[in-house]
Amino acid sequence: MKSLTAWLTRTFPSERALWYVDTGPVMEKAWAARAGIGWIGKHTNVITTDTGSWVFLGEIITTLELPADEPAVDHCGTCVRCLEACPTGAIVEPYVVDSNRCLSYLTIEHRGPVDRALSDRYDGWVFGCDVCQDVCPWNQKFAAETIEPRFHPRPGSVNPSLEEWAGMNAGEFAARFEGSPIRRPKHEGLMRNVRIVRGGDPEGPETASHV
Repeated sequence: MKSLTAWLTRTFPSERALWYVDTGPVMEKAWAARAGIGWIGKHTNVITTDTGSWVFLGEIITTLELPADEPAVDHCGTCVRCLEACPTGAIVEPYVVDSNRCLSYLTIEHRGPVDRALSDRYDGWVFGCDVCQDVCPWNQKFAAETIEPRFHPRPGSVNPSLEEWAGMNAGEFAARFEGSPIRRPKHEGLMRNVRIVRGGDPEGPETASHV
C-alpha cells in the first residue's frame, strides 16, 4: 500500500493520496463491498469468493478520479452458522453484531472488568475470537494458508500455556509482543483475560488458550 501510494503521488503530482491498513477510522468494510472486493457477511466481516473472510483490507484514499467497480453480490444465502456458533450470542441478527458482547471486543478493546455472564463464555480465548469465521462455509472451502512469512504465528503464541502467561510481568509483555497487535489490550487487559480463562480455581491445572 505504501509503495502504491508513493507511485500515485509521483505519477499524478497534482493529486493527494493516503493509505490505511487498520491504522485509522476508515469504513473499510463498507468500501470493500461497494468496490466489489467482497460482500459483508452475516457476521459483518467481508467475505470474498476466492479466499473467504480471512483477508486484510487496505485502502488508498485519493483525490484522483478513478472508474467505479460494481458492488459485490451477497452469497450468504440461508446460512446462519455464524449466528448459531457465536459463543456470546453477539450476532443478534443477520448482519448485526452487538459489540458489547463480542469476544473480540471484550478481549482486545474493552477496559476494566467483564460481566460474569459473558466471561463464563470465553471458552479459552484470551485475545480475539474467530469462531464466526471458523464455521463459515466460504472459509472452510476456500481459505488457504498464507505464503507471507510475516503473517505466520510467532513462536510460543499458538495455544500458549496459561501458567506461563499468568506469570508475565509488564516488561516481559512489552518485549515479547513488540510490534504485535496483542499489545492492544495492554498488559493489564491480557492478564485479565488470562485470569478469566483460568476459571474459578487459579491453582488448578492449566489448559490451552486461544489467540
